[in-house]
Amino acid sequence: MRRIATLILALLLLGGCAGRAASPSPSPSPATGFALRAWASQALPPVGAFRTAGPDLAIDQGRLIVHGPEDAIYPGRLLPNLQQRPLSQAGIDALVEAARAGGLLDGPTDLTGGLKPGAQTGHLLFVIDGVQREVIGDPTRQIVCVTAPCDGAPGTPEAFGQFWAKVHDIGSWLAPELGPEAPYIADRFAVLLVEPVVDGSLPPSTALWPLDPPMSQFGVAWAGSPPARCGVIEGDALKAALAAFGEANELTRWTDDTDAVYSVVVRPLFPGEPDPCS
Repeated sequence: MRRIATLILALLLLGGCAGRAASPSPSPSPATGFALRAWASQALPPVGAFRTAGPDLAIDQGRLIVHGPEDAIYPGRLLPNLQQRPLSQAGIDALVEAARAGGLLDGPTDLTGGLKPGAQTGHLLFVIDGVQREVIGDPTRQIVCVTAPCDGAPGTPEAFGQFWAKVHDIGSWLAPELGPEAPYIADRFAVLLVEPVVDGSLPPSTALWPLDPPMSQFGVAWAGSPPARCGVIEGDALKAALAAFGEANELTRWTDDTDAVYSVVVRPLFPGEPDPCS
């Protein structure tokens, strides 16, 4: 009887161990120690600068966010097409290693190398373990390759231009580390109210401003083009705003109960992007 009891106990213990070994391990959490925003700045009129000053791409919380293709129509739609894709930890590690190899994570932060007046300046804002580092440079600068390897020396304008090109072509460079594409809706939008845009060849369309208070009190006065107003829409107000903006185009004229008339410029804010109206 003791031998039978011992055998039964052994079988129970073995089954319990097997059951525990077969339980699935928890999925790894998204990478949180690395973020990147890339954008270009240029001397433009105020409204044009507001429209184009946002990032070309961002990497945040293990995802790549980029501007997707736009329909070739005029007037263009008011809301831009943003897309997101998961980026693996191996892909993030490859980006960090490429930035480190180019001397972008230490050393000089100005790698413009004598840009001509009016040229675009590229900005790379790295966040690694909570520490921010912004590097500026010439996004068009490339090394003239004579013999391989064709890598710019670390901490040079050519190294900046090379990394800029790689991160803007990440879909081909790190394709195995990217997941499927899906639409991305920002949780904050910067909105600029400006004088109505006039196109004599098209009849104007009008829409009702979807928010309170009236447009003349929206956000803050914006010095770029008086009597412009600039504000950030988020939270509960965002759903109503996006529903209205989704039906509009860049020539739509917006009105409210005060008979004010404005055109609207809408810019989604990428993760971590500061308020451009402040």
